[in-house]
Amino acid sequence: MRTIFEVLTWGREGTRVDGQLTSRLGRGTRFPRGAEFGLQLLMDAWFQGFGTMALDLSTAKEFEECFELFLGKQVWTDDEGHLLDPATKEPVQPRVKAAEHYAGRLDGSDRSADGYHCLVLKPQGDEFLRRAAAIIASFTIESEPGGEKARFTIEAADPRYVAHMEQHLYFQTAFNGRLPG
Repeated sequence: MRTIFEVLTWGREGTRVDGQLTSRLGRGTRFPRGAEFGLQLLMDAWFQGFGTMALDLSTAKEFEECFELFLGKQVWTDDEGHLLDPATKEPVQPRVKAAEHYAGRLDGSDRSADGYHCLVLKPQGDEFLRRAAAIIASFTIESEPGGEKARFTIEAADPRYVAHMEQHLYFQTAFNGRLPG
């Protein structure tokens, strides 16, 4: 994925994270305004390994679920198309075909790894948006003169969602605030 923004944060205070975006697209960038972009930034910081030990397991699981909603969940199958447990790669009992179980939800993507097949479910933009509204209390952004930089503030609904943002961070992201589909 192409880097769209460089992100710099100044750590967190309670449930709030302040930072700055620099556009890699040049002058006149329109910066995303919705809560979904605030969640994307928090998710990407965690995904890139910042403060991963600071998040409790339930919050990390929520971020994983948000990635699945945004990008599409991966499901593993055997050669005959039966669902496999994602951790053990053993057949799910009772045996069921992925195409039947996820009828209408598969996006057509597939790949193979270590003798197993992986199918991808369609992203769920509406559900991602609902989750963003529950996790992000507010997201504000203000462009600086010139249009290449903007300052932002993310206010999370609970401090556990920003626990990994304790330190100053710098990272690059391909997230752009848009929803899938």
